[in-house]
Amino acid sequence: MNSWPVVLWRLVVAGCAAAGVVLAAREYDVWWTALSQLANLTVAVAFLGLAVAEPRTPWLRGGLVTLMLLVGLAYLPMQNGNLTQTWSLLEHVVTPALVVADFLLVGRNHHQMRWWYPLSWLAPPAAYLAWYVGGDLGVYAALDPARPSSFTLHVAVLVGLVLGCGFALYREGLRRGRALEAPVRIGEAVSLDRGR
Repeated sequence: MNSWPVVLWRLVVAGCAAAGVVLAAREYDVWWTALSQLANLTVAVAFLGLAVAEPRTPWLRGGLVTLMLLVGLAYLPMQNGNLTQTWSLLEHVVTPALVVADFLLVGRNHHQMRWWYPLSWLAPPAAYLAWYVGGDLGVYAALDPARPSSFTLHVAVLVGLVLGCGFALYREGLRRGRALEAPVRIGEAVSLDRGR
């Protein structure tokens, strides 16, 4: 069970993500076809669960961070997006920043990070891309399968973005995991010295 401050923090993150989705749904009839709204909806649901208990590994939280960084970092350059509407600001800036902050500042299981996590974090965006192409969604002008060279280039950039963010999280997670374990080792050494 999480402490009350962690529970409240994660409920704020879930609420922020949900608010972005609700406001976007009021604005657009087909809001559920955009990765931004689906990612924020995923964060809202996942953070309700994360508010209750920390999972054994940081896999879920890391996957959410890479997904939200993809949403936030790709939106402005690829969609010529703007942040003047509240839903857009919540979905593309505020919620991604809160999810990153949760990973970097709140989680305590970074020592469980595995090298293959960043590769597995490609699965949700890849599933969305398969649905996007197969369903001919046409939500993003930069991702038009009818223009194969442009489509391939943009997909390669997005894969690089997800992998780059993922491996940066992996490295930071390991660093934080070692930092959290260090006081325990020092405490163990002190208690061992006293026993002599």
